Amino acid sequence: MKKKLVSAFLCATMVAGCLTFAGCGGSDDGNAKSDNATDEGDTADDGADAADDGADATDAEGGDSETAAAETFNSTFGDANGTHIDLWTFVDAHAEMYGKMVEKWNTANPDRTIELTAVSYPFSDMHNKVLMSFQAGEGAPDIVDVEAGQFPNFVAGQEEWLYPLEDAMAPYKDDMVPSRLEIYMGADGHYYGAPFHVGATVMYYNMAELEKYDITQEDVDAVKTWDDYEALGKKYVEARGEEGKYWTSIDTAGTDWMSIAMAEYDEDWTGGFDGEANVQLESVTNMLTYQKRWLDDGIAEISPDGQVDLEAGYQNILDHNIVSFPKAMWYMSRFKNYMPEEEGNWYIAPCPVFEEGQKNCSVGIGGTGTVVTQQSENKELAADFVCYAKMSPDGEKVIWEDLGFDVCNTSLWTDDAFAHDENNYYNKFFRNLPYDVLAEIDGRIGKISIVPITPTINDQMNLITFNEIFEDGRDIEEALQDAQDAIELEQ
Repeated sequence: MKKKLVSAFLCATMVAGCLTFAGCGGSDDGNAKSDNATDEGDTADDGADAADDGADATDAEGGDSETAAAETFNSTFGDANGTHIDLWTFVDAHAEMYGKMVEKWNTANPDRTIELTAVSYPFSDMHNKVLMSFQAGEGAPDIVDVEAGQFPNFVAGQEEWLYPLEDAMAPYKDDMVPSRLEIYMGADGHYYGAPFHVGATVMYYNMAELEKYDITQEDVDAVKTWDDYEALGKKYVEARGEEGKYWTSIDTAGTDWMSIAMAEYDEDWTGGFDGEANVQLESVTNMLTYQKRWLDDGIAEISPDGQVDLEAGYQNILDHNIVSFPKAMWYMSRFKNYMPEEEGNWYIAPCPVFEEGQKNCSVGIGGTGTVVTQQSENKELAADFVCYAKMSPDGEKVIWEDLGFDVCNTSLWTDDAFAHDENNYYNKFFRNLPYDVLAEIDGRIGKISIVPITPTINDQMNLITFNEIFEDGRDIEEALQDAQDAIELEQ
């Protein structure tokens, strides 16, 4: 049993790290580039959080559980006389955030003070190290950041490995986005992870470029359906009339577009914990049909390197080769870190839907669920601290200011001091206020489950199926049938 779980983990790590880089963390951490493992990753793209969160899957096969992983950050914060808590993460910026939150916790809880040692390791090293400690029954820290794409491997231990967080999150749960909490739920119905962000998918539009061709913000706001989006794209490309300049790009190494489509139809190709995987969905077929037509009509191109959350994608945006694309709100940090010269050019809007009246117009993508281990000698205190750090208004303010994530505590979305702070980097960078968009789509943010079959689906779609359809011109239904057959062999 242990060998089987470890093997599954190593495979998932390689898939997550190599497939889709999309993400959860803000890439300030220097741990690696390209995160969307499903967190940040970044879902299927969930392998991506790796990026943000510094994914480096090259060590996934190094199977010696005794091998020491190289630390990239190690610091102790808080009260030297308080209860000692160890925390592992794979993002230096996360470690620093927790350090700041320990000081706030200790001020608010003088009778329960904490001394926190936060250590950061490379992405795959850390996840491998944690899983090995669970299998061995010793050596795990009190608290661990687990990237969303890796979460199924850890929640497999249920209460044997992880400590349920329901009691600790109770003071904040009513204000949290439900779909984000459900991402880190086990098959037993318990919540095992605290989220960093919503990862709400929105549309990014380069208004500065569009205005050169008489396309206004009112025109963008009038886009309600994917038909509207297509029509505006044709108008732009025709008005520009320049080779190599497109409306958008189509991913062959990322599943964001499919996740949006499934959320809008309330479908889920994973089948969740109880169902069977099925990629032959109406939502997937319809989105692929639109995308293939956009390529044929010349209003879209294949994303350089397969998706927009890689260096070639950033350069493509900087060159104004595309002027619109969907991505989670954590992508705002990519503008800050890799495209700061675009300040003042971009506008954020809700995603179009297939048919007016569809409830969902967004989906949470990527992420990092912070867990408390059953090996901790101070589980209740560790859980209370984690939920305070990642769900309370105090913690969410630090997450927004320091990491640039769209926070899950909806009570802050309409808090003027929080959401409309004129000194906030992102409020100054974009033409509109990000939390105004979040407030507009509140209650319309869906989810795609992250379960053991998720890496297999992502592998099949990103490495084979999308390329067959978009690069080779294969029939959509035939390609999806082959994908379904391949996935069923792994269920």
